[in-house]
Amino acid sequence: MKYTYLLLILLLSKCTAVDIIPLAIEDGNKNRNISLIEKYIEDPYQVNGKWFYPRDFKSYVEVGIAEIEMDLNNGDLTTNKEFFHNEAFSGSHRSLPLPSILEVTNLENGRTTKVRVNNRGAYSSTYIINLSSGVFKELNLNSGGGLVKIELINTNESFILSETRTFEEEKKVVEAPISDVVVIDNEIFSSEVVTNVSDMQTIEKRQYNEIYLNIATFSFFESAKIVLDELSNFKAKVYNMTTNGGTQIFKVLVGPYEDVNKLINDLKDDTFKKYEDLSIFLI
Repeated sequence: MKYTYLLLILLLSKCTAVDIIPLAIEDGNKNRNISLIEKYIEDPYQVNGKWFYPRDFKSYVEVGIAEIEMDLNNGDLTTNKEFFHNEAFSGSHRSLPLPSILEVTNLENGRTTKVRVNNRGAYSSTYIINLSSGVFKELNLNSGGGLVKIELINTNESFILSETRTFEEEKKVVEAPISDVVVIDNEIFSSEVVTNVSDMQTIEKRQYNEIYLNIATFSFFESAKIVLDELSNFKAKVYNMTTNGGTQIFKVLVGPYEDVNKLINDLKDDTFKKYEDLSIFLI
């Protein structure tokens, strides 16, 4: 019997040394790059019947619609206990680390700026981020919603702004260790760290040729054709493409749209509510 216990202890000790890699993938988000070695950084959570999985992403790129942050008012605490102000360049996302620094690009004009993600929100694969009104002004985004690309450039800063009380105080962190602070424009002041620098680049050129609503993606044309037939009231088609791995896939697309406003208007139609795989597809 004692040998049995010894064997059991050895087996358990070996099991505890094994890294368990979660394989669950966030629902409906086909429009981004992830790695299976990324670890969960928060417990998975559910919103309106849909599960979301915050991760320590190594890289992250996503295209979709940005909306103005409506769930927070000046002075409210964000998810990671920072104070919200609509002039600070901040955003809400469903699964990125809090805080994270993103580069956000307005795909209608090419303007870019850095945004600090410090709140949970935008629980959709089409409406991918909520942004403060300050970001909307900086990027000249349409107030009704703008087409953007978001790209992760920094995560897990060592300091937060939870102890600040006013907007002016939010823009600096006096006691932050200089060695742990992200350098912006290669310049750090010993008494002040600017956290609202935009680094905006003005290009003023549309960053895509055509915009589509991707209804679903299939491995077989027959499956795509069934969905295509359900969309007879819309300008839809099946788009055949080959992935980087050489796999042939079939996307059911609605469009092209002249601009993001017409796309947003179509998204309000009840027809699309039953499709959980919706995303934005650009050509």
